[in-house]
Amino acid sequence: MSLTSRNASASLVLFGLIALASCGGDPSPAPRTAPAPVPAPPSIVVDADGGTPKRGPGDLYNACERVWCLTHLKNYDLDHFLKGHIGWILHDEGHGDVFVPRERPAGTGFPHARDSVLRLCGQHLHPFFLGGGALKKPGYNVALGYGRSHFATYGTRVPPCCLNPQGWGFLHAAVPKEYRFGDRVSVEEMGASGWQKAIPTTSSPGAASGR
Repeated sequence: MSLTSRNASASLVLFGLIALASCGGDPSPAPRTAPAPVPAPPSIVVDADGGTPKRGPGDLYNACERVWCLTHLKNYDLDHFLKGHIGWILHDEGHGDVFVPRERPAGTGFPHARDSVLRLCGQHLHPFFLGGGALKKPGYNVALGYGRSHFATYGTRVPPCCLNPQGWGFLHAAVPKEYRFGDRVSVEEMGASGWQKAIPTTSSPGAASGR
């Protein structure tokens, strides 16, 4: 056999060994698949009057960002309740924040509600304790803007300047009896708190007409 033939044979043997080694090696990693996109949360449809549906799951009306109205069966911000609504705003662990009208519908009890509630007289927002009555500290003052007979029934009121943050703050305070209405520090601490206004979307009823 000539030298050229020997070199050719050796090259073929070497090529075969390399091919066998590559077949017995680790398989190449499978291509990575892109993760499935996270589904967007469902959009909240806002009614023309600012109402939004129950949040869920189950019996949860809201997560205390709004107040469920048992009269209109929707969630609203506080402004909705300041006129024409007489009753109580309460916090219930299993439902969230709920407005219960004075003449409440049958079967709408909230046994897990906190004792501290907000009582609505149709004009003001009054801190109130179920089983304990109206909050009357520090006493009657003409600056409240109503007479002694109204004070005797409803007690003091949440300051008009701070209805949303201080009403929310009292309802969710760890120690409601020590909540400081009108206190400058309390106002600053609760400035970003309160029930939220819903912003109508393009899919909301009345949005296209600008109502």
